[in-house]
Amino acid sequence: ASKKRQVALLRAMMASASAESVRAREARDETEKDENGHPEEHVAFLEKWNQGKTRGASACRCSFVCLGSSANVSRALLSATAKAAVYQSAGKIFGDARSAVPTLSAELVGHLVGDKGGLRDGTGSAGVLSDLHKHIEAWCESKKTWTGGLSESFGGAKAQSEAVDVLTKSLSKGEGWLVADRERTALELLLLYDKNQLAHCEETYETGEELLRHKCVCSFRPTQCENAGCVEVFSANVAGGHDAHCPHKMLPCPQGCGESVKRSGLPIHIETECARRPAECPFKNLGCDARCDAGTLERHVREETHAHLALVAASLRGIVYDAATRDAKTAALSLAVADVVGRIAGPVTRQMDGLELAAESAEKTALTAVAAAKKTEKEHDALFAGVAKAIANLEAESKAQKKAIAAVVVSVEKLTKCTKAHEDAVKAMAAAAAK
Repeated sequence: ASKKRQVALLRAMMASASAESVRAREARDETEKDENGHPEEHVAFLEKWNQGKTRGASACRCSFVCLGSSANVSRALLSATAKAAVYQSAGKIFGDARSAVPTLSAELVGHLVGDKGGLRDGTGSAGVLSDLHKHIEAWCESKKTWTGGLSESFGGAKAQSEAVDVLTKSLSKGEGWLVADRERTALELLLLYDKNQLAHCEETYETGEELLRHKCVCSFRPTQCENAGCVEVFSANVAGGHDAHCPHKMLPCPQGCGESVKRSGLPIHIETECARRPAECPFKNLGCDARCDAGTLERHVREETHAHLALVAASLRGIVYDAATRDAKTAALSLAVADVVGRIAGPVTRQMDGLELAAESAEKTALTAVAAAKKTEKEHDALFAGVAKAIANLEAESKAQKKAIAAVVVSVEKLTKCTKAHEDAVKAMAAAAAK
């Protein structure tokens, strides 16, 4: 009967979340979360409990749920719906992942309620709490399309991941799936799957007094962190785990300075604020090997003034002695350098004088060579001028000879012509005589 009621509530909630039903459920939740034990609240709780006895056995049953587990289920539903919406719209030109969220969220809830084996809604087996996340992941994987897989194979995996992140952030604000609806759905799914009561309490009692006493100690009762500044609310069973990591938890300084600091500010306190943090004496380089911390450093410097002055005086004496030693070494080195210079200066000077004489001789030789070269150049110029003149004369004579030869050739040609004419005349005379 309890399972049928939960299934019916889930489907009705996904079909229409009216404002009236939301207000009624919130009022009932506020009634069931009473845990303080104050007399006036105690009386109010018993009155409302007596008014609700007509609702059946649930009126005397604890309804506390592990808030962390419920939040995990809510996040899993949100993530799966966002992924499925992106998978369904992948590869579609006008695909809008946001518009598919209402349909996919209702389908996911119907699948988790019991329709996981292809049966009619509600006829399947919900399984146990450890199966819930497996079923959510399986449903999400089933929503991958071949176009989405093809897009992912050709470098679209990063784009899909970014689209999922964007849609998840949008859904977490209540866009497409109201936060109150999703959290109530997560709560009902947790109650449906948690058959071993690992994440919720269903202890039943005969009277309201007994139920109230149980709710004050129930391990799943909502508890707010007691550390100042922390607003986390969680189930009592995880209070120790939260307290062990709460950044607002006041912790004593591990260095023993006596101060209590928030866990989040403890590293800064240890490094820069703690009076017991290690510190070095400013005269350590002069020989002070006292161990002190930031809180006792000033007192140490004040109390050990004479010792520190003695260290400074000893250091100054050492500096003066070192300076005198250096001066003596410098003077000895200067004498050694002067001696070496005196030994090598004479030969070097003679060599320099010889080099100067050689340089002067070479310069005179060079000047003589330059004068001879200039003289030779003039002689060459005169010789070249005479040769050029002779060549010009030869050319003139060659031209005259060519003219004389041409005249002789003309005369020979004329003579040849005359000889031929004479021969022709002789032949003519001989022919006439013969006749």
